[in-house]
Amino acid sequence: MGVMRLQDAAESLGVHYQTAYQWVRSGTLPARKTPRGYVVSDGDVRALAARRADGVTPPQDIRVRDWVAQAARFHDALVAGDEPRARQAVDRLTPGVPLIDLCDQVIAPALRRIGMEWSAGTVSIATEHRATAICERIVASRVRQPQGRPRGVAVTAAPPGERHGLPTLMAAAALREDRWHVHHLGADLPVADLIELTRSAGADLVVLSAASTGAVRRSAQAKRAILADLPGVRVAVGRPDATLHELREITRTGK
Repeated sequence: MGVMRLQDAAESLGVHYQTAYQWVRSGTLPARKTPRGYVVSDGDVRALAARRADGVTPPQDIRVRDWVAQAARFHDALVAGDEPRARQAVDRLTPGVPLIDLCDQVIAPALRRIGMEWSAGTVSIATEHRATAICERIVASRVRQPQGRPRGVAVTAAPPGERHGLPTLMAAAALREDRWHVHHLGADLPVADLIELTRSAGADLVVLSAASTGAVRRSAQAKRAILADLPGVRVAVGRPDATLHELREITRTGK
């Protein structure tokens, strides 16, 4: 299967380059970034052209002027335990905003703020757990697997001792939105079991999420064990401050 520059794809689809670029940003048109710009596969361009010919319009991109305000509105609903209001805050942005943007710009900042408030003693651990549970349900309800040939098979998990499951769920959501076939294993997974499932699933990629410096260290240890057993598998280790856009860039470029 051949590839073409995004500019050539835009001309083939009969749209402006910026429209094609927004489709890349939203995950509608899968692309790979190279030193000379984005490239896309002929097959994905033909598939998108066929969907447009059938009257299936790609989602319109929504430009959000104030992400901080969106995150603050979502934060307030989470602290209040008002799940319907939290869902409304997200619903008003979808389907025009990709899930990866919702996670990076709204959900993650709101939860980081709650985490700092818990550290400061202004909210309880119960409030923090409730907020996390609401976010898990919201993210899970919005995960979509776009049509088209998968980029590969991925496994998402957190290392032993890491009990925060939401980062792994968001990583799985971002990869699925980018057309990976994902086995999402959740938190606190023994390394031996992770290796065995990765082998049996024929995975190309393992993503280890970490919400603390200790978990980052354990993830690095798990990465060494995985590569020793499965040298052909790529392993990406997350950081507490990492974004899903950074993860997507790593999985697309291998860097």
